[in-house]
Amino acid sequence: MKYIFIINPKSGVKLNKYIEKKINDRFSKFEGEFKIEYTQYKKHARELALKYYEKGYRNIITVGGDGTIKEIASFCVGKKDVAIGIIPCGSGNGFARNLNIPLDIDKAIDIIFKNRVRKIDCGIVNGDIFLNTCGTGFDAKIAILFNKNKRIRGLLPYFINGIILYFNFKPYKTEIYLDGEKKVFYPLIATVSNGRQYGGGAVISPNSYLDDGYIELIVIENVNFWKFLSNLKSLFDSSILEKNFVKSFKSTNFRIVLPPQSIYHLDGEDYITRDGVLNISVLSKSLNVIS
Repeated sequence: MKYIFIINPKSGVKLNKYIEKKINDRFSKFEGEFKIEYTQYKKHARELALKYYEKGYRNIITVGGDGTIKEIASFCVGKKDVAIGIIPCGSGNGFARNLNIPLDIDKAIDIIFKNRVRKIDCGIVNGDIFLNTCGTGFDAKIAILFNKNKRIRGLLPYFINGIILYFNFKPYKTEIYLDGEKKVFYPLIATVSNGRQYGGGAVISPNSYLDDGYIELIVIENVNFWKFLSNLKSLFDSSILEKNFVKSFKSTNFRIVLPPQSIYHLDGEDYITRDGVLNISVLSKSLNVIS
């Protein structure tokens, strides 16, 4: 078997040489072939995945966060003969948490050695995939602020940016089309989830599963700051759907219409929609992951 380890040296947890040593130590006794590569620029992870796929490597191991995983997954989705493995080293590690992959490096490598492959769904928005969530509104704004700051990573900037942004955020009209119906909201957050949670353990969609063939839309109404803050705990104990200001909808596809030039995020990576239209659907059992 052949394994290529693709390390993002700019991931939230910068343990590059330590992880490289771990991989060399653990795989030196492995009867097979393995290589280690570092990404050097945006989209390089996808290029490396293609390069090694063409050389016969069918186990592509991501060492990084959700953004790096998404890059590699965008190449691997739909390919039946390749699987993604994960050594989580990002700021939030939402995808690894959704798959119950340990954040401990040695335990994550143990999962790779077992080589149990699971077929999971991916979401797709206007031609781009997402693994965990596609978000509009408040969380998309936070994603932009977080991504602009390349020096400070981790969960604390998310929290700080969230507090600052809350008092300047103005909800906008959000039209949602599903199953032949139109619904209109002015939400704080409208998130389409493939998995249960964001990074950092925040569970936005408790009833979502990566392999059920569905995606869920979670709408959080625009509540005042103190109500939002007092209910923040519900994001971490899986009780968010019990709140009367939260609504959820389950489907295989959604059409969301926002004001033109609105921002949205896919697994924390920010985008702009020129015409305001997001066509979102699920690609069932389209990605092989080692978990």
